[in-house]
Amino acid sequence: MSGKKNSRKPGVFKKIIGALLVCAICGGIFVAAYIFGIEEWQEFDPAQAAQMQLCTTLYDAEGNPFQELYNTERRYYVQIETLPAYVAQAFIAIEDARFYEHSGFDLVRIGGALWADLRSGSFSQGASTITQQLIKLSYLKNEKTVTRKVAEILMAIKLEKKYSKDEILELYLNRAYFGNGAYGVETAAREYFGKTAMELTLEEAAMLAGVVNSPSRYDPRSHYEAAKGRQELVLAQMCEQGFISQEQAEEAGQISLVVKEKEEFTYQYGFYTDKVIDDAANLLTLTYTELMEGGYQIYTYLEPEQQIYLEQYSQDSEGFPAAAEDGELCQCAAVVLSAKHNGITAMIGGRTHETRLAFNRACAMRRQPGSAIKPIMVYAPAIEYLGYETTSLLMDQPEDFLGYTPRNAGDTYRGWVTLRDAVAYSINLPAVKLLNEVGVGKAKNYAGSVGIPFEEKDKNLSLALGGFTTGVSPLELAAAYMPFASGGYYDATSTVCKIVDSKGNIVYERESQAKSVLSEQTSFLMSSLLRSSVEYGTSKALAQTGIPLCAKTGTSTYDDASNNKDAWIVAYNPEYIVCCWIGFDNPDDSHYLEKGVTGGTYPAKMAAGIFSKIYEQREAPDFTVPSSIAAIEVDAYQLKENLELRPASSERESQAEYYVRERIPEALSPKASNMQVSTKKGYPLIRFSGYSKYTYALERKEVGESDFTLIARLEGGKSYHDKEAEQGKTYVYRLTPEEYYTPQYETIYLYIPS
Repeated sequence: MSGKKNSRKPGVFKKIIGALLVCAICGGIFVAAYIFGIEEWQEFDPAQAAQMQLCTTLYDAEGNPFQELYNTERRYYVQIETLPAYVAQAFIAIEDARFYEHSGFDLVRIGGALWADLRSGSFSQGASTITQQLIKLSYLKNEKTVTRKVAEILMAIKLEKKYSKDEILELYLNRAYFGNGAYGVETAAREYFGKTAMELTLEEAAMLAGVVNSPSRYDPRSHYEAAKGRQELVLAQMCEQGFISQEQAEEAGQISLVVKEKEEFTYQYGFYTDKVIDDAANLLTLTYTELMEGGYQIYTYLEPEQQIYLEQYSQDSEGFPAAAEDGELCQCAAVVLSAKHNGITAMIGGRTHETRLAFNRACAMRRQPGSAIKPIMVYAPAIEYLGYETTSLLMDQPEDFLGYTPRNAGDTYRGWVTLRDAVAYSINLPAVKLLNEVGVGKAKNYAGSVGIPFEEKDKNLSLALGGFTTGVSPLELAAAYMPFASGGYYDATSTVCKIVDSKGNIVYERESQAKSVLSEQTSFLMSSLLRSSVEYGTSKALAQTGIPLCAKTGTSTYDDASNNKDAWIVAYNPEYIVCCWIGFDNPDDSHYLEKGVTGGTYPAKMAAGIFSKIYEQREAPDFTVPSSIAAIEVDAYQLKENLELRPASSERESQAEYYVRERIPEALSPKASNMQVSTKKGYPLIRFSGYSKYTYALERKEVGESDFTLIARLEGGKSYHDKEAEQGKTYVYRLTPEEYYTPQYETIYLYIPS
């Protein structure tokens, strides 16, 4: 007994002396820290612990995530109240059992660590609380010195005064590093188990809690057995501290976990993603780095099936002219816009995307648009401002415009042509003459209203044929067609429709800024003209799709041998606008598009493919004729052969032409003519001449009455015996085509019985 007592006394005495020594050392260090000051502690702002890099996520038009962006730390923030209780408990059990009892540092653990360090002559022991670990993760460098440890303790005290225990624990769970580029428990859950942190099971949470001590040593992928052993230790600690039962610990420890295979980082939809980053950064006035670290949720107009098609198409060499002799590829760019809001639904800016924020030809390159600019610079202004019709006649012959002598392709000329044929066949001379009539300034005003840029030197009639000093980008050209597809409205383009910050606040939501730049009538008439380009003109390669499309091609020439620099097409329907361009980056004698490569060849093939993809599983819409537009069947033969407008007859082929109801040509006027009312057997007999395809409303009223009464509906040229009239009375008869029920087309006849 006495031996045991004597043997114990020195141990107890040593412990007492050790404790006193530890207290003395701690007190001395604190006094020294206050006397001499520690800059890190003095400068430390506890708010820094809450400042961390967060992943920004991009979403497609359906709300599905398609890309995560981050700078140096891949982290998704999670709020602690959304997690199962055992997730936080697992970390407390293994990292800081007295977390809810201390004030930022644990004197008991520090004393033990200091005593061990003194005995070993080193500073190898840790004893850091979760609060101290948070300090290290957010502020201090990972070095073990007495000064740094004191600063860490003082900072921990300061931190605990600002944040609650739960807030500190939440920050820690989101700060901790779990290896494989995963920062925070949410990211770790996704990285190793392919689920969110709120979906973690007990055994998964215990394994993640064990990883943070040494992410490389306890990597669940490369060192599963070590990670499993560490997990069992965590479960044992949770059981010892009363967080779970022994049965739960044993059951969880027996489960073999399936760790998700490593996924390499992919930068999906490169050109589109680049554009989103640029648009979003500009909208929020942030740098690219600030955007990628800010934890934003960016919702876009991306339609992945379109983007995938364009990217795959750009890799197919058969979709492009042969490479130059030095191996340089013919490049491409393509844009798809929604005709409803001008949101960008797909985009490629080259044959390949090789680096982030690469040069994007779809929006950063400007080239001469050739004839693809004619609808914007010439035909829309001519219809809108000068009242031109689809059947208006234009002279196609060489002319000198004060020294400017444009030519047609192939130097061939047709004489008089209709506006429709001038557009469909993309004839140059009528376009230049019309621009001259409209006026360059007025045409530029309209083109500028739909986003077409001009240089100071762009003041000449050559603009009608795309002769710009610099040119336009595919995105700008596509957007300028929006009024034709949308009923006359234009809006700026964007990839982004909404941005939500890391706290769930909507910091940007796109609102329509659409403005009316064309009348609904002009918009429809332009689409009617551009439909002819697809049906029988330069865009006829699109006809094979069977989809109702409108389009215009464009080609800019390189030399007099009919070799070209640029080939374009813009095609659209009521839902989408597509612009495709091909060419070499720096055209020269070795890099050009050979004769025959025009907008109607490779670009048209690309556009046809994307529209076919869009409507692979559904029917494509067509344009609806506005109520203010009259569709009139005309004699196609007379119009083509004799340049005469005549109503269609049953003897020859007819074609539909469209006119603003108030501007129907006299030759096609639906107004009844030669109206006569005679008396037959005591009753009025009404005869008239009228177009047989019209239905006319016959109305009558007695003299002195204010309102007419409908008495019959008659086909053009039919007569009517009004036996409902009272014999001997005087009547006023009115005859009006039902489809054009306006005073402009009514015929009045005063009937006086004989």
